[in-house]
Amino acid sequence: MDFFNSLTVRMPLAVLGGILYGLLTYATVLTLNVSSETATCMGVIVFFLYLGSRLLILFSGIDTPYYSRQRKGSPYEHTPFYQTAQWVGIFYRYHDFFLLAFQAILAIAFILSLIMDGIEHRPFGQTLQNLWEAPILKK
Repeated sequence: MDFFNSLTVRMPLAVLGGILYGLLTYATVLTLNVSSETATCMGVIVFFLYLGSRLLILFSGIDTPYYSRQRKGSPYEHTPFYQTAQWVGIFYRYHDFFLLAFQAILAIAFILSLIMDGIEHRPFGQTLQNLWEAPILKK
């Protein structure tokens, strides 16, 4: 577990997560028929908020459930900043856990659909395409 507690691992993950959430926000805002300039602005704002909050926890010097430097005591204990850092650290820890579980479920479903396509001698991706075109999912 020390590998994931490393600053050299947490920083690229924070940047990558910020990019992915920014792109998700951009795509979501575009589906609401908003201008592309507004969607881009919203995506950039989400990127910087996500990245900033993660980096703030990493460089604050406060041990949190998200990132711990294995130090005892902090000069910030019993301050609102310390309490907020603890809350955000707990949130990000659970967020990362559930995100990893969700991605594992998606990967397993994707692999199973590829196996089903191979067994039934269909082009790869046909099962997912059939699910995408299902009448239940259409408006």
